[in-house]
Formats: sequence, C-alpha cells, structure tokens
Amino acid sequence: MLTVFVGLLSAFCYASSDMLSQRVARATRALAQVAWVLVTGTVIVVPVALLVDGLPSGGAQWRAAGFAAAAGLAYVAAFFCLLRGLHTGDLGLVSALNALSGAYAAGAFVVLGARLTPLLALSLALCVCGAVLASIEHRAKTTRGMPWALASGLLFGGVFVLYDYAHALSWLSQVAISRSVSLAVALPLALATGGLALPRRLRPVAVGAGVLELSGLSCFALAIVMGPPTVAAIATTQFGTFAVILGVVLLHERPRRHQWVGIACTLAGVTLLAAVA
Repeated sequence: MLTVFVGLLSAFCYASSDMLSQRVARATRALAQVAWVLVTGTVIVVPVALLVDGLPSGGAQWRAAGFAAAAGLAYVAAFFCLLRGLHTGDLGLVSALNALSGAYAAGAFVVLGARLTPLLALSLALCVCGAVLASIEHRAKTTRGMPWALASGLLFGGVFVLYDYAHALSWLSQVAISRSVSLAVALPLALATGGLALPRRLRPVAVGAGVLELSGLSCFALAIVMGPPTVAAIATTQFGTFAVILGVVLLHERPRRHQWVGIACTLAGVTLLAAVA
C-alpha cells in the first residue's frame, strides 16, 4: 500500500513538473529547461546526500554507485529520445508509447524473478491500459516519431531496473549520483547548443519544475527500494493520468471520452494494486 502511494506521489510530481516545464520550453528551448531542471535538482540533493550518507564505501556500494550512474545516463538518453519523438511525431502516439515504460520495467522484473500473482497481473494490466488511454490526446495521423518513442519507453524502463540494482545504496545516494551524472551529460549539450539563458519571468517557473522533478525522482527511487519493484514501476508511470487531471482542474481542459476511460482503468488498477501489494 505504501509503495503504491509513494509511486503515485512520484507520478503526480512528474506531471506537475512537466506542466511547468512545458510553459518554459514553449517560450525558449527544451534543452535549456532540461538543464535548469537538472541543475536545480543537483544543487539540492548532492549536499544533502553527502551530509547524510557520505561517499560510498565498500565494493557493494561502489557497484551500486555504478548502477546509479548508469541510470543517470539512461535517464538523459530517454529524455532526449522523448524530445526527438515529440519533435517529429504526433503527441498522442509518442505519449502512449512512452507510457509503456512501466510495463517494460514490470516485465523485466518478472523475468528477473519477481513473483507475479493473477490479481497483481490484472492490476498491472489495468494500470498500463489506463496510462496509455489517458496519454492519447488525439488520433495519431502518422507513425512518425514511433522509433524515438519506443526507445524512450524502453530506456525509461531500464532506469527502473538500474535503480533496483543499486539497492546497496540509500535512495538518497542513488538520486544524488544519478542526477549528477545526468547533469554532467546534459549541461555541456545545453551550453553548446545555445546556452542556459531564460527570461527573468520564467526562471522561478524553471526552478519550480526542477524541485518537482527532483521530488518525483526521489519518490520513484524510494518506491523501488520499498518494493515490490513491479508495483513501484507501474504506480510511478501514472504521470499521464495525473497530467489529464491537472489539465482539467488547473487549465480547464476537456478530456476525450477515451481519456476518462483511461482514468477509470487507472483508478481500478491502483485500487487493486493497493489491495494485493
């Protein structure tokens, strides 16, 4: 039950961060906003992790640090693929395929030995269907962007698995290491392609998106540590559902019928997850 709650909290934070980041990226450059998000998160989490946990010690923790660093690399690659997919393809197609990342991760965990009961399988299936339906904003007119979207979903699924293998470290150290590596990759790219300059009015929005993204990543890492990882993976990827809900409440958007069906599937799946987890 607690894993489901923390995973859903992560999804809510990610959806809120994406809503703020979209406002900034539409006015400037997406890569500049990515860098601002990563800088904000790194500045906050690294000092705290060093103060609380210190540096890794022993072979097990250093191996875990390697997995956390790999997760940071995969995170940047996944985000890049997502941006490329959104640039070349339809939003509905790209979002729906990217929402399958939790299913990929859950499948990987089952292959690696995680226990899957019939009720858990049903709840996971409902959550996946709900996430996909809620993410589709319109009918995809073309298949452009599909390879990038598939790659993004697979890479995000890989991030889940890599975090699970970093369990010898605390969730706080996992986040600090992966975020630092992500920044080390994204910052030079942003500087080389136009810099980090943002209009003054957008800087608080960019920082707020960074704080929310860090909160989402922290809750995600915590959910994976709490386990079971299959439940954590699916619960954390419900950001599409929360994005629709935020759009209705804050932006007065009108979801389509299939999106309401997606929300209903998600609610049913999450309720079942909480009962069987």
